[in-house]
Amino acid sequence: MTAPQQKAVPLQQLKSKNAFTPDQKKFLANSLMALNMHLLKGKSAGEQADIDKTFWGTPLDDLCKQELAKHDNNILDIWSRLVEHDKQGQIAEGIDDFMFRHYGMFNVEPNSPGYMCRMRLPSCKIRGDQLRVLGDMAENIAGGYAHLTTRGNFQFREIMPNRLIEWLTALNDYGLTCHGTGADSARNITATPTAGFDPVELIDLHHYGIELGQRILRTRDLQGLPRKFNFSFDNGGSISCVSDTNDVGFVATETLDNDQGIEPGIYCRLILGGITGHKDFARDTGVICRPEDTPEISEAILRVFLEHGDRTNRNKARLKYVLDEHGFDWTIERIQESLDSVGNGVQLLKLDTKFDAPHAPINRQGHIGIHPQSQEGLKYIGITLNVGHMTPEQMRRVGDLAMRYGKNDVRLTVWQNVIIPHIPDADVAAVVAEIEAMGLSTSATSFAAGAISCTGRWGCKLANAYTKQDTENLVKHLQARFELDQPINIHTTGCKNSCAQHYIGDIGLIGASAPDGGEGYIIFVGGGCDQDQGLARELHGPIAASELPEWCEKIIGNYLASRQDSESFLDFTRRHEQADLQAILLR
Repeated sequence: MTAPQQKAVPLQQLKSKNAFTPDQKKFLANSLMALNMHLLKGKSAGEQADIDKTFWGTPLDDLCKQELAKHDNNILDIWSRLVEHDKQGQIAEGIDDFMFRHYGMFNVEPNSPGYMCRMRLPSCKIRGDQLRVLGDMAENIAGGYAHLTTRGNFQFREIMPNRLIEWLTALNDYGLTCHGTGADSARNITATPTAGFDPVELIDLHHYGIELGQRILRTRDLQGLPRKFNFSFDNGGSISCVSDTNDVGFVATETLDNDQGIEPGIYCRLILGGITGHKDFARDTGVICRPEDTPEISEAILRVFLEHGDRTNRNKARLKYVLDEHGFDWTIERIQESLDSVGNGVQLLKLDTKFDAPHAPINRQGHIGIHPQSQEGLKYIGITLNVGHMTPEQMRRVGDLAMRYGKNDVRLTVWQNVIIPHIPDADVAAVVAEIEAMGLSTSATSFAAGAISCTGRWGCKLANAYTKQDTENLVKHLQARFELDQPINIHTTGCKNSCAQHYIGDIGLIGASAPDGGEGYIIFVGGGCDQDQGLARELHGPIAASELPEWCEKIIGNYLASRQDSESFLDFTRRHEQADLQAILLR
Protein backbone atom coordinates (compact mmCIF):
# COMPACT_ATOMS: atom_id res chain seq x y z
CA MET A 1 0.00 0.00 0.00
CA THR A 2 1.35 3.39 -0.88
CA ALA A 3 1.43 6.15 1.65
CA PRO A 4 -1.27 8.77 1.27
CA GLN A 5 -0.05 11.96 -0.36
CA GLN A 6 -0.11 15.04 1.81
CA LYS A 7 -1.47 18.28 0.47
CA ALA A 8 1.10 21.05 0.23
CA VAL A 9 0.63 23.76 2.84
CA PRO A 10 1.72 27.37 2.06
CA LEU A 11 4.65 28.60 4.11
CA GLN A 12 2.71 31.50 5.61
CA GLN A 13 -0.02 29.06 6.71
CA LEU A 14 2.57 26.84 8.40
CA LYS A 15 3.91 29.82 10.29
CA SER A 16 0.49 31.05 11.37
CA LYS A 17 -0.63 27.63 12.63
CA ASN A 18 2.62 26.83 14.46
CA ALA A 19 2.67 23.55 12.49
CA PHE A 20 5.37 21.79 14.59
CA THR A 21 5.19 21.15 18.33
CA PRO A 22 8.37 21.60 20.43
CA ASP A 23 8.83 17.80 20.59
CA GLN A 24 8.44 17.54 16.80
CA LYS A 25 11.00 20.29 16.28
CA LYS A 26 13.46 18.49 18.57
CA PHE A 27 12.92 15.24 16.71
CA LEU A 28 13.52 16.88 13.34
CA ALA A 29 16.69 18.60 14.55
CA ASN A 30 18.10 15.35 15.98
CA SER A 31 17.21 13.48 12.79
CA LEU A 32 19.01 16.02 10.62
CA MET A 33 22.07 15.91 12.86
CA ALA A 34 22.14 12.12 12.70
CA LEU A 35 21.81 12.21 8.94
CA ASN A 36 24.74 14.61 8.63
CA MET A 37 26.89 12.44 10.88
CA HIS A 38 25.95 9.38 8.84
CA LEU A 39 27.02 11.13 5.63
CA LEU A 40 30.34 12.10 7.18
CA LYS A 41 30.95 8.62 8.57
CA GLY A 42 30.00 7.06 5.25
CA LYS A 43 33.33 8.12 3.73
CA SER A 44 36.25 5.85 4.25
CA ALA A 45 39.53 7.29 5.50
CA GLY A 46 40.96 6.81 2.03
CA GLU A 47 38.06 8.62 0.35
CA GLN A 48 38.35 11.53 2.76
CA ALA A 49 42.12 11.67 2.19
CA ASP A 50 41.57 11.80 -1.57
CA ILE A 51 39.14 14.70 -1.15
CA ASP A 52 41.60 16.54 1.08
CA LYS A 53 44.27 16.25 -1.63
CA THR A 54 42.16 17.95 -4.32
CA PHE A 55 40.59 21.35 -4.93
CA TRP A 56 37.41 21.18 -6.99
CA GLY A 57 38.64 17.83 -8.30
CA THR A 58 42.15 19.00 -9.25
CA PRO A 59 45.07 17.41 -7.35
CA LEU A 60 46.78 19.95 -5.10
CA ASP A 61 50.14 19.19 -6.68
CA ASP A 62 48.77 20.30 -10.07
CA LEU A 63 47.30 23.62 -8.94
CA CYS A 64 48.89 26.87 -10.07
CA LYS A 65 50.02 29.17 -7.24
CA GLN A 66 46.88 31.32 -7.42
CA GLU A 67 44.66 28.27 -6.98
CA LEU A 68 46.75 27.07 -4.06
CA ALA A 69 46.20 30.43 -2.38
CA LYS A 70 42.43 30.10 -2.86
CA HIS A 71 42.55 26.53 -1.55
CA ASP A 72 44.34 27.66 1.61
CA ASN A 73 42.07 30.68 2.22
CA ASN A 74 38.60 31.29 0.88
CA ILE A 75 38.25 34.82 -0.47
CA LEU A 76 35.75 35.62 2.28
CA ASP A 77 38.31 34.76 4.96
CA ILE A 78 41.06 37.28 4.19
CA TRP A 79 39.61 40.40 5.79
CA SER A 80 42.14 40.32 8.64
CA ARG A 81 44.94 40.53 6.10
CA LEU A 82 43.45 43.68 4.57
CA VAL A 83 43.21 45.19 8.05
CA GLU A 84 46.82 44.32 8.86
CA HIS A 85 48.13 45.86 5.63
CA ASP A 86 46.12 48.98 6.35
CA LYS A 87 47.53 49.28 9.88
CA GLN A 88 51.07 48.90 8.58
CA GLY A 89 50.48 51.28 5.65
CA GLN A 90 51.89 48.48 3.49
CA ILE A 91 50.65 47.87 -0.05
CA ALA A 92 49.85 44.28 -0.97
CA GLU A 93 52.32 42.44 -3.19
CA GLY A 94 52.58 38.99 -4.75
CA ILE A 95 49.86 36.57 -3.67
CA ASP A 96 48.42 39.13 -1.25
CA ASP A 97 47.94 41.51 -4.18
CA PHE A 98 46.21 38.72 -6.12
CA MET A 99 43.90 37.90 -3.20
CA PHE A 100 43.08 41.55 -2.46
CA ARG A 101 41.92 41.99 -6.04
CA HIS A 102 38.92 39.82 -5.22
CA TYR A 103 37.92 42.71 -2.94
CA GLY A 104 38.37 45.16 -5.81
CA MET A 105 41.69 46.61 -4.62
CA PHE A 106 44.65 46.50 -7.03
CA ASN A 107 48.28 47.37 -6.47
CA VAL A 108 49.07 49.34 -9.64
CA GLU A 109 52.45 50.72 -8.57
CA PRO A 110 54.74 52.04 -9.97
CA ASN A 111 52.50 53.27 -12.80
CA SER A 112 50.08 54.89 -10.37
CA PRO A 113 50.70 55.31 -6.63
CA GLY A 114 48.75 53.23 -4.13
CA TYR A 115 45.70 51.14 -4.91
CA MET A 116 43.24 51.26 -7.75
CA CYS A 117 39.66 50.39 -6.76
CA ARG A 118 37.20 48.97 -9.25
CA MET A 119 33.56 49.30 -8.23
CA ARG A 120 30.72 46.80 -8.43
CA LEU A 121 27.56 48.39 -9.83
CA PRO A 122 25.31 45.52 -11.00
CA SER A 123 23.36 46.30 -14.16
CA CYS A 124 25.41 49.52 -14.47
CA LYS A 125 23.00 51.39 -12.20
CA ILE A 126 23.74 53.84 -9.37
CA ARG A 127 21.67 56.33 -7.41
CA GLY A 128 22.33 60.04 -7.72
CA ASP A 129 23.05 60.37 -3.99
CA GLN A 130 25.58 57.51 -4.23
CA LEU A 131 27.28 59.23 -7.15
CA ARG A 132 27.58 62.37 -5.04
CA VAL A 133 29.24 60.37 -2.25
CA LEU A 134 31.67 58.78 -4.72
CA GLY A 135 32.60 62.28 -5.87
CA ASP A 136 33.45 63.21 -2.28
CA MET A 137 35.44 60.00 -1.80
CA ALA A 138 37.34 60.55 -5.05
CA GLU A 139 38.33 63.99 -3.81
CA ASN A 140 39.04 63.21 -0.16
CA ILE A 141 40.45 59.66 -0.20
CA ALA A 142 41.45 58.81 -3.80
CA GLY A 143 43.36 60.81 -6.39
CA GLY A 144 40.74 63.41 -7.30
CA TYR A 145 39.22 61.80 -10.41
CA ALA A 146 37.34 58.72 -11.61
CA HIS A 147 37.19 56.69 -14.80
CA LEU A 148 34.21 54.86 -16.25
CA THR A 149 35.09 51.40 -17.50
CA THR A 150 33.92 49.26 -20.41
CA ARG A 151 31.85 47.21 -17.93
CA GLY A 152 29.74 50.21 -16.97
CA ASN A 153 31.31 50.92 -13.61
CA PHE A 154 33.88 53.21 -11.97
CA GLN A 155 37.57 52.93 -11.20
CA PHE A 156 39.34 55.12 -8.63
CA ARG A 157 43.09 55.50 -8.21
CA GLU A 158 45.74 56.76 -5.82
CA ILE A 159 44.16 55.29 -2.70
CA MET A 160 47.03 55.14 -0.24
CA PRO A 161 47.76 51.84 1.59
CA ASN A 162 46.91 53.29 5.02
CA ARG A 163 43.44 54.35 3.79
CA LEU A 164 42.35 50.96 2.46
CA ILE A 165 39.87 50.18 5.26
CA GLU A 166 38.64 53.78 5.35
CA TRP A 167 37.78 53.47 1.65
CA LEU A 168 36.05 50.09 1.96
CA THR A 169 34.11 51.19 5.05
CA ALA A 170 32.91 54.38 3.37
CA LEU A 171 31.58 52.37 0.43
CA ASN A 172 29.71 50.06 2.79
CA ASP A 173 28.17 53.00 4.65
CA TYR A 174 26.42 54.11 1.46
CA GLY A 175 25.31 50.72 0.17
CA LEU A 176 28.18 50.37 -2.30
CA THR A 177 30.83 47.72 -2.76
CA CYS A 178 33.87 46.81 -4.81
CA HIS A 179 33.85 43.16 -3.75
CA GLY A 180 34.24 40.69 -6.60
CA THR A 181 35.55 43.07 -9.25
CA GLY A 182 39.02 41.66 -9.74
CA ALA A 183 41.01 38.46 -10.10
CA ASP A 184 38.92 35.28 -10.23
CA SER A 185 35.46 36.72 -9.69
CA ALA A 186 32.21 37.15 -11.54
CA ARG A 187 32.87 40.76 -12.53
CA ASN A 188 30.48 43.69 -12.75
CA ILE A 189 27.25 42.47 -14.33
CA THR A 190 26.27 44.60 -17.29
CA ALA A 191 22.82 45.36 -18.65
CA THR A 192 21.31 47.54 -21.33
CA PRO A 193 21.68 51.06 -19.88
CA THR A 194 18.20 52.13 -21.01
CA ALA A 195 16.48 49.11 -19.41
CA GLY A 196 13.04 50.08 -18.17
CA PHE A 197 12.60 53.12 -20.39
CA ASP A 198 13.80 52.12 -23.87
CA PRO A 199 10.81 52.61 -26.21
CA VAL A 200 11.63 49.49 -28.25
CA GLU A 201 12.86 47.12 -25.53
CA LEU A 202 11.20 43.71 -25.25
CA ILE A 203 11.55 43.43 -21.48
CA ASP A 204 13.38 45.12 -18.62
CA LEU A 205 16.04 42.64 -17.45
CA HIS A 206 18.24 44.89 -15.33
CA HIS A 207 16.72 43.85 -11.97
CA TYR A 208 17.70 40.24 -12.72
CA GLY A 209 21.30 41.39 -13.06
CA ILE A 210 21.05 43.08 -9.67
CA GLU A 211 19.55 39.94 -8.14
CA LEU A 212 22.35 37.83 -9.62
CA GLY A 213 24.95 40.21 -8.22
CA GLN A 214 23.53 39.81 -4.72
CA ARG A 215 23.35 36.03 -5.10
CA ILE A 216 27.02 35.80 -6.11
CA LEU A 217 28.34 37.97 -3.28
CA ARG A 218 26.39 36.02 -0.67
CA THR A 219 27.32 32.51 -1.82
CA ARG A 220 30.61 31.16 -0.50
CA ASP A 221 31.19 28.68 -3.32
CA LEU A 222 30.90 31.42 -5.94
CA GLN A 223 34.02 33.22 -4.65
CA GLY A 224 37.37 32.36 -6.23
CA LEU A 225 36.31 30.94 -9.59
CA PRO A 226 38.87 29.28 -11.88
CA ARG A 227 39.19 32.67 -13.60
CA LYS A 228 37.24 35.89 -14.14
CA PHE A 229 33.69 35.64 -15.46
CA ASN A 230 31.37 38.12 -17.22
CA PHE A 231 27.55 38.23 -17.39
CA SER A 232 25.38 40.53 -19.49
CA PHE A 233 21.61 41.15 -19.76
CA ASP A 234 20.39 42.58 -23.09
CA ASN A 235 16.81 43.90 -23.16
CA GLY A 236 16.49 43.56 -26.94
CA GLY A 237 16.29 47.33 -27.33
CA SER A 238 18.07 50.08 -29.22
CA ILE A 239 21.39 50.35 -27.34
CA SER A 240 23.99 47.61 -27.26
CA CYS A 241 25.63 46.33 -24.10
CA VAL A 242 27.87 44.04 -26.23
CA SER A 243 26.49 40.85 -24.68
CA ASP A 244 28.28 38.68 -27.20
CA THR A 245 31.66 39.64 -25.70
CA ASN A 246 30.68 38.06 -22.34
CA ASP A 247 31.09 34.56 -20.97
CA VAL A 248 27.31 34.49 -20.56
CA GLY A 249 24.73 36.64 -22.28
CA PHE A 250 20.98 36.64 -21.77
CA VAL A 251 19.46 38.33 -24.81
CA ALA A 252 15.76 39.14 -24.75
CA THR A 253 13.98 37.70 -27.74
CA GLU A 254 10.43 37.39 -28.98
CA THR A 255 9.63 33.77 -29.77
CA LEU A 256 7.20 33.25 -32.63
CA ASP A 257 4.86 30.37 -33.45
CA ASN A 258 6.87 27.16 -33.62
CA ASP A 259 6.52 23.40 -33.85
CA GLN A 260 8.48 22.74 -30.64
CA GLY A 261 5.59 23.13 -28.22
CA ILE A 262 6.92 26.40 -26.78
CA GLU A 263 4.34 29.10 -26.23
CA PRO A 264 5.14 32.30 -28.17
CA GLY A 265 6.23 35.20 -26.00
CA ILE A 266 9.23 37.01 -24.54
CA TYR A 267 12.14 34.80 -23.47
CA CYS A 268 15.90 35.11 -23.07
CA ARG A 269 18.22 33.41 -25.51
CA LEU A 270 21.32 32.01 -23.83
CA ILE A 271 24.69 32.68 -25.46
CA LEU A 272 27.99 31.39 -24.05
CA GLY A 273 31.74 31.71 -24.41
CA GLY A 274 32.46 35.31 -25.40
CA ILE A 275 36.03 36.50 -24.84
CA THR A 276 37.14 38.73 -27.69
CA GLY A 277 40.65 39.06 -26.26
CA HIS A 278 40.91 35.38 -27.19
CA LYS A 279 39.21 36.05 -30.52
CA ASP A 280 35.85 34.47 -29.73
CA PHE A 281 32.29 35.76 -29.41
CA ALA A 282 29.56 34.24 -27.29
CA ARG A 283 27.65 31.76 -29.41
CA ASP A 284 24.05 30.67 -29.40
CA THR A 285 23.42 27.54 -27.34
CA GLY A 286 20.17 26.63 -29.06
CA VAL A 287 18.20 27.18 -25.87
CA ILE A 288 15.97 29.88 -24.42
CA CYS A 289 14.66 30.41 -20.90
CA ARG A 290 12.12 32.39 -18.95
CA PRO A 291 13.56 35.79 -17.96
CA GLU A 292 12.71 35.21 -14.30
CA ASP A 293 14.87 32.07 -14.31
CA THR A 294 18.07 33.83 -15.37
CA PRO A 295 19.58 34.20 -11.84
CA GLU A 296 19.14 30.47 -11.10
CA ILE A 297 20.54 29.54 -14.51
CA SER A 298 23.49 31.86 -13.94
CA GLU A 299 24.36 30.15 -10.67
CA ALA A 300 24.10 26.74 -12.36
CA ILE A 301 26.50 27.91 -15.08
CA LEU A 302 28.97 29.12 -12.45
CA ARG A 303 28.78 25.77 -10.68
CA VAL A 304 29.57 23.93 -13.90
CA PHE A 305 32.51 26.28 -14.38
CA LEU A 306 33.68 25.71 -10.79
CA GLU A 307 33.74 21.98 -11.37
CA HIS A 308 35.21 21.88 -14.86
CA GLY A 309 37.27 25.05 -15.26
CA ASP A 310 41.03 24.58 -15.58
CA ARG A 311 42.87 25.29 -12.30
CA THR A 312 46.32 24.39 -13.62
CA ASN A 313 46.80 26.75 -16.58
CA ARG A 314 45.43 30.27 -16.21
CA ASN A 315 45.73 30.91 -19.95
CA LYS A 316 43.10 28.20 -20.51
CA ALA A 317 40.91 28.86 -17.48
CA ARG A 318 37.97 30.71 -19.05
CA LEU A 319 34.55 29.27 -19.90
CA LYS A 320 35.46 29.33 -23.59
CA TYR A 321 37.93 26.51 -23.01
CA VAL A 322 35.38 24.36 -21.17
CA LEU A 323 33.17 24.78 -24.23
CA ASP A 324 36.05 24.03 -26.59
CA GLU A 325 36.92 20.84 -24.71
CA HIS A 326 33.45 19.45 -24.07
CA GLY A 327 31.16 21.14 -26.58
CA PHE A 328 27.98 23.16 -26.18
CA ASP A 329 25.56 20.21 -25.93
CA TRP A 330 27.58 18.64 -23.11
CA THR A 331 27.77 21.97 -21.28
CA ILE A 332 24.01 22.58 -21.58
CA GLU A 333 23.38 19.08 -20.18
CA ARG A 334 25.62 19.83 -17.18
CA ILE A 335 23.84 23.15 -16.58
CA GLN A 336 20.45 21.40 -16.63
CA GLU A 337 21.77 18.72 -14.26
CA SER A 338 22.87 21.44 -11.84
CA LEU A 339 19.41 23.03 -12.02
CA ASP A 340 17.72 19.66 -11.48
CA SER A 341 19.91 18.89 -8.46
CA VAL A 342 18.32 21.70 -6.44
CA GLY A 343 14.79 20.90 -7.58
CA ASN A 344 13.84 24.42 -8.60
CA GLY A 345 11.95 23.30 -11.69
CA VAL A 346 13.93 25.61 -13.99
CA GLN A 347 14.21 24.30 -17.53
CA LEU A 348 16.35 25.24 -20.50
CA LEU A 349 14.12 25.09 -23.57
CA LYS A 350 15.54 24.01 -26.90
CA LEU A 351 14.51 26.27 -29.74
CA ASP A 352 16.20 27.20 -33.00
CA THR A 353 16.89 30.88 -33.70
CA LYS A 354 14.70 30.68 -36.82
CA PHE A 355 11.73 31.08 -34.49
CA ASP A 356 13.06 34.39 -33.09
CA ALA A 357 11.59 37.69 -34.25
CA PRO A 358 14.19 40.14 -35.62
CA HIS A 359 16.08 42.24 -33.07
CA ALA A 360 15.28 45.95 -33.06
CA PRO A 361 17.82 48.11 -34.95
CA ILE A 362 20.65 49.31 -32.74
CA ASN A 363 21.26 53.04 -32.49
CA ARG A 364 25.05 53.30 -32.32
CA GLN A 365 24.85 56.80 -30.89
CA GLY A 366 21.79 56.27 -28.72
CA HIS A 367 23.86 56.54 -25.54
CA ILE A 368 24.59 60.21 -26.33
CA GLY A 369 22.09 63.07 -26.52
CA ILE A 370 18.41 63.63 -25.70
CA HIS A 371 16.02 60.75 -26.42
CA PRO A 372 12.34 59.98 -25.72
CA GLN A 373 11.51 57.32 -23.17
CA SER A 374 8.74 54.75 -23.30
CA GLN A 375 7.05 56.83 -20.58
CA GLU A 376 5.22 59.76 -22.15
CA GLY A 377 6.61 63.20 -21.35
CA LEU A 378 10.02 61.95 -20.19
CA LYS A 379 13.47 62.01 -21.78
CA TYR A 380 16.79 60.36 -21.03
CA ILE A 381 19.96 62.38 -21.54
CA GLY A 382 23.26 60.78 -22.50
CA ILE A 383 26.31 62.79 -21.42
CA THR A 384 29.60 62.74 -23.32
CA LEU A 385 32.73 62.13 -21.25
CA ASN A 386 36.33 62.43 -22.32
CA VAL A 387 37.20 58.70 -22.67
CA GLY A 388 35.45 58.03 -19.37
CA HIS A 389 37.07 60.72 -17.21
CA MET A 390 35.06 62.51 -14.51
CA THR A 391 36.07 65.01 -11.84
CA PRO A 392 34.64 64.87 -8.30
CA GLU A 393 32.66 68.04 -8.95
CA GLN A 394 31.16 66.58 -12.12
CA MET A 395 30.16 63.44 -10.23
CA ARG A 396 28.47 65.48 -7.51
CA ARG A 397 26.63 67.72 -9.97
CA VAL A 398 25.43 64.84 -12.17
CA GLY A 399 24.18 63.14 -9.00
CA ASP A 400 22.39 66.36 -8.05
CA LEU A 401 20.69 66.53 -11.46
CA ALA A 402 19.41 62.98 -11.11
CA MET A 403 18.05 63.76 -7.64
CA ARG A 404 16.45 67.11 -8.55
CA TYR A 405 15.03 66.44 -12.01
CA GLY A 406 14.92 62.65 -12.46
CA LYS A 407 14.19 59.78 -10.11
CA ASN A 408 17.60 59.63 -8.43
CA ASP A 409 18.58 57.16 -11.16
CA VAL A 410 21.90 57.21 -13.07
CA ARG A 411 22.97 54.64 -15.66
CA LEU A 412 26.52 53.95 -16.80
CA THR A 413 27.30 52.46 -20.20
CA VAL A 414 29.92 50.16 -21.65
CA TRP A 415 30.72 53.11 -23.93
CA GLN A 416 32.19 54.96 -20.93
CA ASN A 417 29.51 57.61 -20.56
CA VAL A 418 26.63 58.53 -18.23
CA ILE A 419 22.86 58.60 -18.78
CA ILE A 420 20.37 60.51 -16.62
CA PRO A 421 16.85 59.17 -17.25
CA HIS A 422 13.32 60.28 -16.34
CA ILE A 423 13.74 63.99 -17.10
CA PRO A 424 10.38 65.75 -17.69
CA ASP A 425 10.18 67.49 -21.07
CA ALA A 426 9.81 70.85 -19.36
CA ASP A 427 13.12 70.42 -17.53
CA VAL A 428 15.31 69.17 -20.40
CA ALA A 429 16.67 72.60 -21.34
CA ALA A 430 17.60 73.38 -17.73
CA VAL A 431 19.37 70.04 -17.31
CA VAL A 432 21.32 70.46 -20.55
CA ALA A 433 22.39 73.95 -19.48
CA GLU A 434 23.70 72.62 -16.17
CA ILE A 435 25.54 69.77 -17.91
CA GLU A 436 27.28 72.25 -20.21
CA ALA A 437 28.10 74.52 -17.25
CA MET A 438 30.14 71.70 -15.69
CA GLY A 439 32.25 71.32 -18.84
CA LEU A 440 30.39 68.31 -20.27
CA SER A 441 28.14 67.92 -23.30
CA THR A 442 25.10 66.05 -24.55
CA SER A 443 26.42 65.86 -28.10
CA ALA A 444 29.44 64.26 -29.72
CA THR A 445 30.96 63.84 -33.15
CA SER A 446 30.81 60.49 -34.89
CA PHE A 447 34.36 59.89 -33.71
CA ALA A 448 33.93 60.93 -30.07
CA ALA A 449 30.64 59.08 -29.50
CA GLY A 450 32.21 55.67 -30.02
CA ALA A 451 35.75 56.27 -28.75
CA ILE A 452 36.66 54.15 -25.75
CA SER A 453 39.98 53.46 -24.09
CA CYS A 454 41.47 51.40 -21.30
CA THR A 455 43.56 53.11 -18.63
CA GLY A 456 46.84 52.68 -20.49
CA ARG A 457 50.45 52.83 -19.38
CA TRP A 458 50.19 55.71 -16.91
CA GLY A 459 47.98 53.58 -14.65
CA CYS A 460 48.49 49.94 -15.68
CA LYS A 461 51.57 47.74 -15.45
CA LEU A 462 50.58 45.70 -18.50
CA ALA A 463 49.91 48.49 -20.98
CA ASN A 464 52.31 49.26 -23.82
CA ALA A 465 50.91 52.72 -24.61
CA TYR A 466 49.34 55.83 -23.06
CA THR A 467 45.96 54.94 -24.48
CA LYS A 468 43.70 57.59 -22.98
CA GLN A 469 45.92 60.49 -23.98
CA ASP A 470 46.52 59.05 -27.43
CA THR A 471 42.80 58.40 -28.01
CA GLU A 472 41.89 61.93 -26.92
CA ASN A 473 44.48 63.42 -29.30
CA LEU A 474 43.40 61.14 -32.14
CA VAL A 475 39.72 62.05 -31.82
CA LYS A 476 40.51 65.77 -31.77
CA HIS A 477 42.70 65.35 -34.86
CA LEU A 478 40.08 63.42 -36.86
CA GLN A 479 37.02 65.47 -35.97
CA ALA A 480 38.87 68.64 -36.98
CA ARG A 481 39.34 67.17 -40.48
CA PHE A 482 36.25 65.07 -41.20
CA GLU A 483 32.50 65.33 -40.68
CA LEU A 484 31.05 61.84 -40.91
CA ASP A 485 27.50 60.89 -41.84
CA GLN A 486 27.66 57.84 -39.53
CA PRO A 487 29.78 56.78 -36.56
CA ILE A 488 33.20 55.15 -36.63
CA ASN A 489 33.98 53.52 -33.28
CA ILE A 490 37.60 53.67 -32.14
CA HIS A 491 38.67 51.18 -29.44
CA THR A 492 42.12 51.71 -27.94
CA THR A 493 43.60 49.06 -25.66
CA GLY A 494 47.02 48.90 -24.07
CA CYS A 495 47.78 45.18 -24.17
CA LYS A 496 46.58 41.76 -25.29
CA ASN A 497 44.06 41.58 -22.43
CA SER A 498 42.00 43.93 -24.62
CA CYS A 499 40.05 45.68 -21.84
CA ALA A 500 38.84 48.18 -24.45
CA GLN A 501 37.96 45.34 -26.85
CA HIS A 502 39.95 46.47 -29.87
CA TYR A 503 38.73 43.47 -31.87
CA ILE A 504 35.16 44.90 -32.04
CA GLY A 505 36.06 48.44 -33.07
CA ASP A 506 35.56 49.87 -36.55
CA ILE A 507 39.13 50.90 -35.85
CA GLY A 508 40.88 48.91 -33.15
CA LEU A 509 44.23 49.96 -31.72
CA ILE A 510 46.43 47.81 -29.49
CA GLY A 511 49.56 49.07 -27.78
CA ALA A 512 52.83 47.60 -29.03
CA SER A 513 56.52 48.41 -29.28
CA ALA A 514 57.21 50.79 -32.15
CA PRO A 515 60.03 50.03 -34.63
CA ASP A 516 62.34 52.26 -32.60
CA GLY A 517 61.42 50.48 -29.38
CA GLY A 518 59.17 53.26 -28.10
CA GLU A 519 55.44 53.43 -27.59
CA GLY A 520 53.42 52.30 -30.58
CA TYR A 521 50.26 50.71 -31.93
CA ILE A 522 49.01 48.05 -34.30
CA ILE A 523 45.92 49.12 -36.28
CA PHE A 524 42.94 46.79 -36.84
CA VAL A 525 39.78 47.51 -38.84
CA GLY A 526 36.33 46.06 -39.43
CA GLY A 527 35.28 44.78 -36.01
CA GLY A 528 31.74 44.76 -34.68
CA CYS A 529 29.30 43.14 -32.27
CA ASP A 530 25.62 42.18 -32.12
CA GLN A 531 24.19 42.20 -35.67
CA ASP A 532 27.58 43.43 -36.93
CA GLN A 533 29.49 40.69 -35.14
CA GLY A 534 32.98 40.07 -36.44
CA LEU A 535 36.62 40.36 -35.40
CA ALA A 536 38.66 43.25 -36.69
CA ARG A 537 41.52 42.34 -39.02
CA GLU A 538 45.06 43.61 -38.68
CA LEU A 539 45.71 46.42 -41.14
CA HIS A 540 49.03 48.01 -40.29
CA GLY A 541 51.75 48.36 -37.70
CA PRO A 542 53.39 48.55 -35.38
CA ILE A 543 53.74 52.29 -35.84
CA ALA A 544 54.99 54.96 -33.45
CA ALA A 545 52.27 56.51 -31.27
CA SER A 546 53.23 59.94 -32.58
CA GLU A 547 52.33 58.78 -36.10
CA LEU A 548 48.88 57.45 -35.15
CA PRO A 549 46.85 60.57 -36.09
CA GLU A 550 48.55 60.78 -39.49
CA TRP A 551 47.91 57.11 -40.30
CA CYS A 552 44.27 57.22 -39.17
CA GLU A 553 43.67 60.40 -41.16
CA LYS A 554 44.97 58.59 -44.24
CA ILE A 555 42.71 55.59 -43.54
CA ILE A 556 39.55 57.68 -43.09
CA GLY A 557 40.33 59.88 -46.09
CA ASN A 558 40.89 56.91 -48.40
CA TYR A 559 37.71 55.23 -47.15
CA LEU A 560 35.61 58.33 -47.87
CA ALA A 561 37.17 58.70 -51.33
CA SER A 562 36.67 55.03 -52.23
CA ARG A 563 33.35 53.97 -50.68
CA GLN A 564 30.16 53.32 -52.64
CA ASP A 565 27.53 56.01 -52.03
CA SER A 566 27.05 56.32 -48.23
CA GLU A 567 28.60 52.95 -47.47
CA SER A 568 29.58 52.58 -43.80
CA PHE A 569 33.17 52.07 -42.78
CA LEU A 570 32.25 48.62 -41.49
CA ASP A 571 30.60 47.56 -44.74
CA PHE A 572 33.50 48.99 -46.73
CA THR A 573 36.13 47.06 -44.78
CA ARG A 574 34.19 43.82 -44.95
CA ARG A 575 33.65 44.12 -48.68
CA HIS A 576 37.39 43.88 -49.35
CA GLU A 577 39.98 41.19 -48.82
CA GLN A 578 42.76 42.16 -46.44
CA ALA A 579 45.40 42.73 -49.13
CA ASP A 580 43.04 44.93 -51.15
CA LEU A 581 42.04 46.81 -48.02
CA GLN A 582 45.65 47.55 -47.19
CA ALA A 583 46.30 48.73 -50.74
CA ILE A 584 43.31 51.10 -50.66
CA LEU A 585 43.46 52.49 -47.13
CA LEU A 586 47.23 52.82 -46.75
CA ARG A 587 48.12 54.30 -50.14
